Amino acid sequence: MIAAAVLLSHIAAAQLPVNNIDELHARLKEIKEDTARANLLLNLSVYYFFKASTDKKYFDSALLYEHAAEKLSKDLNYQKGIGNSYEQRSKILHKQVKTVEARQLADKAIEIFKANNLYLELGYAYYDVSGYYSINNTDELTERIRIVEELSLPAFQKSGSELKEADILKELGDLLQLEGNYSKALSVLHRSLELYQDIKYPKLQGIYDLLGAVHAITGNNELALKYGLLAVKSAALVKDTSIQLATIYNRIGATYNAMKKYNAAYDYFQKALYVAKKYNNTETIDLLLSKISRTLIVLNKPQEALVILKQAQQKYPSDDIYSQLYITASFLITYNALKQYSQAEKYCNQLLAISKKLEKYEPDQSEAQYPVTEFYLATHQYELARKHLAGTDSFYKKIESPLELYKNHLLWYKLDSIQGNYLAAISHYQQYKALSDSLLNETTSKHIEQLQIEFETEKKNQDIKLLENESKSQQNKLSQANTSRNWMFGVAALLLIITGLLINNSRVKQRANKKLKQQQKEIEKKNLALQHLVTEKEWLVKEIHHRVKNNFHTVSGLLATQTAYLKTSEAIEAMNESRHRVHAMSLIHQKLYQSDNLSAINMPGYIHELTDYLRDCFNTPKSLQFNLQIEPIALNLSHCVPLGLILNEAITNAIKYAFPNNKNGSINIVLKHTSTNKLVLSICDDGIGLPQNFSTKNPQSMGMKLTRGLSEDIDGKFTITSNNGTGIFIEFMYES
Repeated sequence: MIAAAVLLSHIAAAQLPVNNIDELHARLKEIKEDTARANLLLNLSVYYFFKASTDKKYFDSALLYEHAAEKLSKDLNYQKGIGNSYEQRSKILHKQVKTVEARQLADKAIEIFKANNLYLELGYAYYDVSGYYSINNTDELTERIRIVEELSLPAFQKSGSELKEADILKELGDLLQLEGNYSKALSVLHRSLELYQDIKYPKLQGIYDLLGAVHAITGNNELALKYGLLAVKSAALVKDTSIQLATIYNRIGATYNAMKKYNAAYDYFQKALYVAKKYNNTETIDLLLSKISRTLIVLNKPQEALVILKQAQQKYPSDDIYSQLYITASFLITYNALKQYSQAEKYCNQLLAISKKLEKYEPDQSEAQYPVTEFYLATHQYELARKHLAGTDSFYKKIESPLELYKNHLLWYKLDSIQGNYLAAISHYQQYKALSDSLLNETTSKHIEQLQIEFETEKKNQDIKLLENESKSQQNKLSQANTSRNWMFGVAALLLIITGLLINNSRVKQRANKKLKQQQKEIEKKNLALQHLVTEKEWLVKEIHHRVKNNFHTVSGLLATQTAYLKTSEAIEAMNESRHRVHAMSLIHQKLYQSDNLSAINMPGYIHELTDYLRDCFNTPKSLQFNLQIEPIALNLSHCVPLGLILNEAITNAIKYAFPNNKNGSINIVLKHTSTNKLVLSICDDGIGLPQNFSTKNPQSMGMKLTRGLSEDIDGKFTITSNNGTGIFIEFMYES
């Protein structure tokens, strides 16, 4: 929770660049009374605003420069400067807990940005407004997500800044995982990663770290480790030594802990602790010392664990409730392991008191659950253990945490075994093993070891390659020297034998060689020119597809904007359907410019992504399942566009009409060969089927007419059935 809160703050800090303070003051003396001066005054306000995070006296300086920027902007009628001034003052007052006045200024800034189409500033302003809502309260977190997703994100998209769009998507993914919506969080984070990669953004350690964190929470330790190691690699490439490294190392250590690889976990926790101490971050230090102590206990070193915890208590005391929670729980676990139960009881009572101060279903409550039950079992307080376990069962089921719930089943097994409830004990042990095996299977373990080996040996491989290149270079030089020596001996021998003939032949050859060299140079020049033309053509084709995708994206944005001005549900629905069709075509061009093959599209990736998009758009319930069986087929643009639109219409109709009242069901999508050059696309559901008065030969709906017409465009045979649901089949010929 602490790490997530830190991550959520960085986007706002990027709104206005803060340069060297001496340079800013020097420029202020030279610059004229114009918009550049207004922006410079705002830069100074931002500088002192961030200084105030460590010393509140700097708030006065921040307000002073903001007022000067605001006054100058109003004198110049500089709307962007006025809006940024309001927004800056809003943030200062918010930090000073003047919430009402701060919110009023934020709303004024938003109105100015909207009126002047300043979408980049509008995106920042909405993001700042979302900060008025806590991440520790469920209702407020939901509202915060809504503001970021429905207001801030669209503004950044309209601004045309793909970097800021990627940034806000990353923040949205972080908020969604805090809410527990892990599936959507992963989808949003992958969209963010794709945007970063599209613009070749080098600092990917943050997005990799978040992806790893979400996979760890959902129990996918293989992917958690993969993205964690990618985060380390990315940080090394850009020479990032910030406090963020502590979070990255900590999460890798936690992943190794989950996989029972405790020595590796210990090493990464120590790396994280080194970074945290470097920045004197007390809360992070306490968290890491707590984790290191528990790892030592698992490694059967409880005395070392106790020394570390006492060090944390003496050197790094903190008023933060979460730091107290982690350290107190670790003391309880350690004294329990040492069988010093009188000391353990003291920390058990402290831990329960801290737990009562937290929200009932806050995930960090899990820190107080397992250690307390273990203490009750160790001290034979079985009724207290049973009562506590019943409460923790409800807690883990409420927060949907299989990683913790399986531990609870082990504790139930111990308790029931002690009290002679053997049938219940066996049942709990079976549930414990089932959950444990699903989280810790042998294949995953092997994959993780392989990932670690690849990561640790990469630098060695690079060094080996460097040495090999140097060796090859030396060998080439020796080979050249030997060739030169042999050539000289041969020439000398030939000169001695046929001196006269050699002189004459040499002159003839020189003239011929000169002519051949000139011809060769002309050929090479023409080949180089042709190669440049081919490269330029490929680049232009990719650029065209990229721009077509962007134009479709713009059209989609315009349709979304137009929807806000429509009043009838029919018009809004028609506009939304148009947006889906535009997205289906946009996705095709996106796939083309992202691929090395500019003439064909890989259909499995395209159909899966289109299906995920439609499922998210309609918020389909979990009761509706999608089953995709797509052969590895690549189709050209003339076939992809009609098929994409057909898929869009068929899936949309199935989602909207086939399963009324959230009825359970499934939608099956198949693309396969029926013969060498014949393919069939089918979209079938097991819903309520077509209306009785529906005519397959003369359909009245636009979607059905469009589907039939698109089938004819690719010379396909269109068939629709209504037998235990609705099925749409398009058979067509295709020669690759």
